[in-house]
Amino acid sequence: MKKIGIITILDITNFGSILQAYALGSIIESLGYKVVFINYWREAFTTMNKVKTFLKDKSLGNLFKRFLYAMSALTFYAALRFRIRRILRKRFSFTRKFTSIDDLKRHSPILDVAISGSDQIWNSSYNGGIDYAFFLDFAKCPRIAYAASSGLYKFDDSELDDIKKLLNKYFAISVREAQTTEYIRSIGFPDATHVLDPSLLLSAGEWLQLLNIRQKTETNNKYLLVYSVERFNNEFIFTQAKKLAQEMNLRVYVVCATYPVDVNKFKFDKIYSLASVETFLSLLNGASFVVVSSFHGTAFSINFNKDFISISPNKFNIRMNSIMKQFDLEERIVGDTFVSHKTLAPINWDEINKNLSNCRKESIDFIKKTISSALKES
Repeated sequence: MKKIGIITILDITNFGSILQAYALGSIIESLGYKVVFINYWREAFTTMNKVKTFLKDKSLGNLFKRFLYAMSALTFYAALRFRIRRILRKRFSFTRKFTSIDDLKRHSPILDVAISGSDQIWNSSYNGGIDYAFFLDFAKCPRIAYAASSGLYKFDDSELDDIKKLLNKYFAISVREAQTTEYIRSIGFPDATHVLDPSLLLSAGEWLQLLNIRQKTETNNKYLLVYSVERFNNEFIFTQAKKLAQEMNLRVYVVCATYPVDVNKFKFDKIYSLASVETFLSLLNGASFVVVSSFHGTAFSINFNKDFISISPNKFNIRMNSIMKQFDLEERIVGDTFVSHKTLAPINWDEINKNLSNCRKESIDFIKKTISSALKES
């Protein structure tokens, strides 16, 4: 059985990152290949570096508060990341742990095809410069980019030459944002393809079945679900959620992979902190309305046909703009002004689902054809 390696962002506690990886692995596995995840941890995201970061981060409060954050990172941050990756480890194989491109080059995994993506793997601002591991600079086999994202409208001029050399080594390139697709084409890669984020490759029903989540049942406990990853914008996000819930006479539930900052003062009905990915999807599946501040929260709201708004992130918002434009949902993007549910036009789910189904087929076809072609030429 041919072995396909995937490298993506797996060193953070984020539902979306884990679920997009799970989806991509599932699709490739369904095509008859062996999937192996490259267990790469960026140095800045190791446990000890998280401790140092918390100690220096004055936005967290006084030194005592920063010390508490640092100790929490030291005591259970690594365990939390291991726990959230549980669904991946139960189903897929992992390489040994790597923390640098040099280590990957010295002990490059033996693969038949290597795939980078999805998520913001090519975001130099987020990664502290070009992360050569996410450009597969260690691979000794054909390279494919699937739904790679830079989070930016263009690469930094100082990095462009190096990035073009790295992209030249790819057998096929696909990216997640429509604007990024056009940009990649403009810098010399005319065959770059726009594809769906992996989380959208599986239908809502397939997600529920794969993770053994019960279908939504009628309940009197109707609720609005909040999923926020914009820690420094939570005051606005949570206040907006409460206003909407009051309008619609809904309870308010909050779900988070870690613990939402300052969440208790809002007196929400339920807080699901340190939640699993199964809990996240189960709560989203049962929600009457969803308020999200993340790309993947937005993607899952669309996939599950939820009435929702998406709070635009303070930076790297090209991803949100792209997906909302793709499905004609720009009105559902909220900046820093409160909105009323009464002013939101109903969502045309029939048209969106038709569009999504077509895009899903095209994206899966890209995966199928490029892996098959790459194997034939290797």
